[in-house]
Amino acid sequence: MSVSITSELEGWQRVRNGLIWVLWLLGTAIAAGYLFSALSNANREIFLPGQTTYGHYQIQLQCAACHDEGNNMVRQDACLQCHAQELERVGDSHPIAKFAKSKDALHLGPLDMRADSQLVKSRYCITCHVEHRPEGLAGLKGGMGLTQPENYCKACHSDIQDNRATHEGLTFKTCLTAGCHNFHDNSGLFEQLLKDHIADKPNKPQEEAQVPLRDFGKRYHAEMLDQGKTLTQLTKAMADAPSDVSLDAKQLTLWQDTAHAKANVNCTDCHNVKDEVTGNILWKDNPGYVSCQNCHDEEVHGFLGSRHGMRLEQGLSPMTPAMARLPMLKSAANIQMTCNTCHSAHSFDTTFAAMDACMQCHADEHTLNFKESAHHDAWLDEQAGVLPAGSGVSCATCHLPRVATKVGGKTKVTVMHNQNDFLRPNEKMVRPVCLQCHGMPLALDALADEELIKKNFNAQPSAPHFEPSSFDLIKQKLEQEKKEKKQN
Repeated sequence: MSVSITSELEGWQRVRNGLIWVLWLLGTAIAAGYLFSALSNANREIFLPGQTTYGHYQIQLQCAACHDEGNNMVRQDACLQCHAQELERVGDSHPIAKFAKSKDALHLGPLDMRADSQLVKSRYCITCHVEHRPEGLAGLKGGMGLTQPENYCKACHSDIQDNRATHEGLTFKTCLTAGCHNFHDNSGLFEQLLKDHIADKPNKPQEEAQVPLRDFGKRYHAEMLDQGKTLTQLTKAMADAPSDVSLDAKQLTLWQDTAHAKANVNCTDCHNVKDEVTGNILWKDNPGYVSCQNCHDEEVHGFLGSRHGMRLEQGLSPMTPAMARLPMLKSAANIQMTCNTCHSAHSFDTTFAAMDACMQCHADEHTLNFKESAHHDAWLDEQAGVLPAGSGVSCATCHLPRVATKVGGKTKVTVMHNQNDFLRPNEKMVRPVCLQCHGMPLALDALADEELIKKNFNAQPSAPHFEPSSFDLIKQKLEQEKKEKKQN
């Protein structure tokens, strides 16, 4: 009897052990399957060591865009591929050359985050901008992905309070909040500019308050005439699409009334695309941004560097509002960000692109309050012909501003399509945007008033941007210089 019971127990143990092995193998297979699935789709996020910042989260799964595949280190050239042009444009006030000497690098030792570098560590972007930190976004010290302590300026400027009377009593945490300094871009806040605008009135006279007018069409026409080409106003009867392509009558009517048709830009100019495999020119129903780039290279370049287009630049699917961290309208969740999202195909309506295109997606307080602002009233008056062209203020007026540059002695006006270029930090908007219509003291006060920004500037700033303000400090410096001049 006892032998039978023992044998039976041993049998149950074998069954139990077998079940354990089966369950273990099943669990391993499920885990392996999940990991394999994660590696091949968006679930790869589980492999990220920490949360990515607002500037890079869209491309966080395109690891090779930033990391060296050999050792997984962040490539400095990867940072510059996206940001070098902007740094050059604004005259980077802290270029790499500043930290080329070993003594400077050693002086900044406490700031350095690259353990594999013995010297000149401060010449790397990731010294101050570190992604995938375990603490995630809680580790950020500013609005631009800054991961250094807020008083990092002290590392090099510890004697500033002793050398400048205007800085006495100011803590190093105020460097970036007093409207005085930005680490890379001081183009809008250097001392001479503040001196030049110290007596500005809050608002310019109506006849002076307007932005530069877009002149792409005018320049294009001039270039074509210089080449001896005759520009003919195209009509829908002149559309040159292949005979086997079915043309929509509404689309043809829209196209006929556009600047494209007036500039002799026909169907095949956009829809004939070079096949990447065969090299043959083929008709493509949805040609994408590459066709736009043939004529609008600067605009497309800006778009691909923006939050709207950076995924396309990395060969990923287009950005959608569903991916955004900012509040977006649920109805817009699946809209894909391409050129035609704002400039609807065949009509290319720039008026729609300037405001309605933004409001079809964005649902943050600033956007939702735009229609209650004086800026919106001015925009409606311009569209109605009550105010002159360029005097209204749309979303694009501030966030995709018109920039006047000189090329070959001639001035041209282009629209900056990288909205982040003039948004982080927002003081960068002062020169290209705010000063078109307002005085600098009002502009700085308004841009520092977070509640006023949420309300889309529907009132006056509640207080100076800082106490003492940038202009208080400039006045102190001018008085000090005046005293010293008398003494000498």
